Amino acid sequence: MKSASRHPTAHPSGRVAVDIGSTVVKLAIVDDEDQIVNQEFRPRDFDIGIARQVEALLSECHVPIDREGILVCSSANGGLRVGIVSLSKEFSGTVLRNQVLLAGANPMFVRDFEEEAGMTGYVDMLLVAGGIDCSDAGPMHHRLQRMRLEDYRYGSLVYAGNRHLAAAFLERFPGATVIGNPIADGLTGRVLSVFETVRRAYLDDLVYKEGVSELRSNISRGIRPTPEVVSRGFQRAVMNRSSLMTGGAAVLLDIGGATTDIHYTVEIVRDDSPCRPSPSVSVARYVFTDLGIVASRESLLLQLRSHPRLHEFLELIVHDDVREIYRLLREGEYEPPPDLLSYGCLFLALDRFAKGNGPGLPTADLDKVSLFVLSGGAAQTLSEEMASRMIKLLVSRTAGDPAVTIDRRYQVWVDGITWTGLDEE
Repeated sequence: MKSASRHPTAHPSGRVAVDIGSTVVKLAIVDDEDQIVNQEFRPRDFDIGIARQVEALLSECHVPIDREGILVCSSANGGLRVGIVSLSKEFSGTVLRNQVLLAGANPMFVRDFEEEAGMTGYVDMLLVAGGIDCSDAGPMHHRLQRMRLEDYRYGSLVYAGNRHLAAAFLERFPGATVIGNPIADGLTGRVLSVFETVRRAYLDDLVYKEGVSELRSNISRGIRPTPEVVSRGFQRAVMNRSSLMTGGAAVLLDIGGATTDIHYTVEIVRDDSPCRPSPSVSVARYVFTDLGIVASRESLLLQLRSHPRLHEFLELIVHDDVREIYRLLREGEYEPPPDLLSYGCLFLALDRFAKGNGPGLPTADLDKVSLFVLSGGAAQTLSEEMASRMIKLLVSRTAGDPAVTIDRRYQVWVDGITWTGLDEE
């Protein structure tokens, strides 16, 4: 057991936050000011299951299991995979992608209706959208009649486009579900129909795969996806409503076993970036599904081996035998330690972000960033000094180095799961 506490036991009057991860269960007792009073971290016990383990942990921390105010989030199922096909150019796909990300799911691709499916892979949900809700939609109707979805592999099909074309879409694809158009009759992108649909699907998938349905109803009723919670925590910090103050343009990297999520303030996106976040948001998120230290380890190593700056990267991380480790890593014969893998996720994610190297990934000006926050289980072995030196490889400015903070207490997670301010605005 690993714990961090101010008091030996948790006081039952505080709020309780629980995060069910793929490998670790976290519990935090939080006071009225959303400050952490006590924390516990436990490896997942797959023999007894989620419900029994969570209830045992609550009991050990002297928290009544039947009490209200137990807040739960989970990333145990690895995240819902979503594909997006747009009947119109760019904007509809961008709005959908943003809502999918905020809901905690992983958008795997955004395609134009004329593009072939190609090697897109299987997705849990395929979203089709396009256009505003106008009745004069002749060109869009013609596109819909030409659309082919036979080559896509998906679990469920959802239509979120022009509502006047919903009936025509159901004629072509009778098994589809129709939801509200996220851009409705204007280009604001504020309707959260896609967000809510994806979030519900994520949670249904979680309950089905991981046995969360066995949790007592008062515990499981308000469960959220962990990526959504982290995004809320980042927004809270950006709005200066957190003990974690950003003080300007900021980037949060949540480094995990399967993915590396990057949350950022949108002012760092370059003006000439071909991809941009939805204009209605101030913070955005991107998921590197191929960067992680466990489930995505092989794809991470493949990218490191072929990176032109691999030797520079190793010179910062490895103190001895750099040339030999470089040779062995390039040849696939080196077994890297966990911290090298974590630094690799940090290095590759920021390098790709600076170049816009990823489907739907904007091009960032990292010189504008005043604060980098590193969070997630894989970030706990890193050091601020080493991470700062790593970031300097990727920024060009000579004055005013950005601050680097490692969220060792998972404050961003606590800020997100306890915050009600975003729901009220």
